[in-house]
Amino acid sequence: MRYDEANDEDGVGSEIQELASELQSDAERLNIATDKSDVPDEIKHMVAALADKIDGLASLLR
Repeated sequence: MRYDEANDEDGVGSEIQELASELQSDAERLNIATDKSDVPDEIKHMVAALADKIDGLASLLR
């Protein structure tokens, strides 16, 4: 599902893009915060995996 600005009459596509961008930013900040804190490695790996998946999804939506 690629974003096509020309076919975004109802604004849903641009809203999806915005939400994906916000998710990506939040996941990156969470990943950085867990790396800097005393969080168990298992949680750090789970957060990193989630951030990678969100990055992949955001890339697919572009």
